[in-house]
Amino acid sequence: MSDEIPEREEIVRSTIITVFFAIILLIFGLALWAWSAPDVIDTSLVGSLNAANPFLVPIIEIFTMFGMFVFLTVTAVNLRLYLTQIRSGWLEIIILLVVVCLAAYFMYSIEVAVVTVLLSMAFIVYLYLLQE
Repeated sequence: MSDEIPEREEIVRSTIITVFFAIILLIFGLALWAWSAPDVIDTSLVGSLNAANPFLVPIIEIFTMFGMFVFLTVTAVNLRLYLTQIRSGWLEIIILLVVVCLAAYFMYSIEVAVVTVLLSMAFIVYLYLLQE
């Protein structure tokens, strides 16, 4: 990563875009969670997808939570850079990892949470390799 700090307008634009995508994925994830309720699953999109392929819904849930982690991480890094002119530390990224993992666990299942953590850790490794 370069040591130069982008212009504040670029940081604001990037933050707005990443917040927008994180909110979209959060809404989609909450919709999947609501559609998975026992009383509406037979008439919902989740029930139709489960009838077609039972592995499709967990994969969609995993990538929804992973996408939310990626966009929230980029948002946290951008906000920290905008507010303090210092790049984000690992504490913010680890806190977001724990929050997204807990959300995946409570919204879906332990399996979705574990795979989401594995993908998110791979993204963290990618961020670490970008630093050098």
